[in-house]
Formats: sequence, structure tokens, C-alpha cells
Amino acid sequence: MSSPIRKPGDPTAAPIPAEAPQAPTEAQWAAMSPAQREQAVRALLASESQEEVDEREAMAEGDPHLDAKMEARDTLRAWFGRRGRRIYVGAEIKVYYPGEKGFTRDVIAVADVDPGPRLCWMVSAEGKGIDLAIEVHYAGDWRKDFVDNVVRYAALGIREYFVYDIPRGHIRGYRLPSTGVRRYESIPSRIGRYRSEVLELDLTVESGRLRFYADTAELVTAGELVGKLERMIEAAEARIEREQARAEQEQARAEQALGRLSAAILMILGARGISASEEAKGRILSETDLRVLERWLQRAATATAVEELFLESTGR
Repeated sequence: MSSPIRKPGDPTAAPIPAEAPQAPTEAQWAAMSPAQREQAVRALLASESQEEVDEREAMAEGDPHLDAKMEARDTLRAWFGRRGRRIYVGAEIKVYYPGEKGFTRDVIAVADVDPGPRLCWMVSAEGKGIDLAIEVHYAGDWRKDFVDNVVRYAALGIREYFVYDIPRGHIRGYRLPSTGVRRYESIPSRIGRYRSEVLELDLTVESGRLRFYADTAELVTAGELVGKLERMIEAAEARIEREQARAEQEQARAEQALGRLSAAILMILGARGISASEEAKGRILSETDLRVLERWLQRAATATAVEELFLESTGR
């Protein structure tokens, strides 16, 4: 069920202040050229009524408010991106319905559309209204979030509306009934979780944070994913260091074994009175093949000249 475009003059809509900049009506938009449409969008984005300035200032509720909505946006984008689902998720983006003043919600979602970036959500240009709005309430106007927006968004045909109340640590969810009536019904809680049909996810509050669940699987936030990757990298680096240390120890032991064999060969030759030239000594001391040194050691016990040690190794 996609959000329909509200028709201008809908009697269920709340009155709009005359001084507020409004989006073109459907008829006006249809009569515009592409260049005129682009100009109209930029003009709307550049203009602000005093009411919008007051609203924007009221939205500046500090880090708890900003962190919650950005974490929600980034978590949802990452989740849908990994699954290849076509759904747009935005945060603090202006939304314009035909003939209406624009409004900015903390998080919005629109299903079955290109998820690419946008300057605003112009309903006339997109061909559909938004499907879901999430408001993060911290210290702003309680009546606007919990009363006025419930009426207005239902009248606009926004399918679902959720309010995450940070100070109280709970969520309220609203959904339009399937009958087509433009009046929200409360979404019931299921063990503290509220189902979003638009997102196909459950919303809940855990440890003072807004979280999302796909059945029993909790969606990992971007920060948690980075932390997990960092721990994986640290574990891999530690494993490499351990392996390098073991390799170095094995190399040291191998070098010690080679040195002992080389010394033993020269010692046996010396004890038997067999002289070895500097060239022969260098060859024995520089040999790195353990099996060759073992053969030379055996040969040193019976050889009559140092050259006999090397006869067996010519084919290696």
C-alpha cells in the first residue's frame, strides 16, 4: 500500500499558514517545464517562513536527538542495501506535498523507489508520497509530535508514523487502516516491539536506544559493525603475529640444528686427522639442507679425504 498524493483542498487537512511557502499544486506542477520545476524546487529549499525557522531551531535538541536519528537512518540504509531492496531512507530531508507547506521529519522511508540521494522529497516529481515517518522526540514540542503530526500525517496519507520518545524510553506507532480512512490506528505492542509493515521490521527500545529487528535477528548499527570489523582485524593481526613468532622460533631452531651438524662434521674430520680446505669448510658451514648435512656427517666417520663427503651430494 503506497502513500497516495493528497489532493489540494482536502477538508481533513490542518489549515496552512498563508505566509508559509507551499509546493506547487499538481496542476501547476504538470504545467511546468523541467527547468521551471527545478527552479521551483530550489526556490522552495531556499525559502523559509518564520514558522519553519522556529521549527528548525526547536529540532536542535543536542547529541541524543541527532545520534538517534542518524543511527536509525544509517542502520536501515545498510540493511536494505545489503538485501538489494529498493527503498529510500532519508533523515532531515524536506518533504513537499502538492499545495502544502513543506515539513522535515527525522527519518522517512519510501518503498519501491530508487534509494539514491535527493535534495528533497517532492511528491509531484516522485509520483508518490512517503510511506513512513519516524520522529525522535527529546525535548521539543510534545504536542506537535504526539498530537498535531498524528492528525496531519494521516490526512496526507502517510501509511505509518512512529515516535521514539527518548526521555521516556518508549515508542508509539500509528498506521492507516486498510479501509482507506485517513485516521491513524495505534500499532499494538508485541512484547515491547512495534511492527512496521513498510520496513518489514520491528521497532523497539533497548538500553536506551532505538533498535530494529528482522524476526529474531537484531540489525547491527553502523557503529557496531565498525567495532566488529575492528575486533576482527585486531584478532587477525594478533594471529599473524603469533604465526610469525612461531615461524621465527622454528627458523631459529632450524638454524641451530644446521650449525650443530656443520660443527659436528668439522669436529669429526679434525678428530680423524683429515684436513679441510677453507673452501670445503665454507661449503659445510653454508649448507642449509638438513638431509645433506646428515649424509655428510655419516660420511665423515669413514671418509679418508674431505672431498669424499661431497660425492653423494652432486645429484641433489
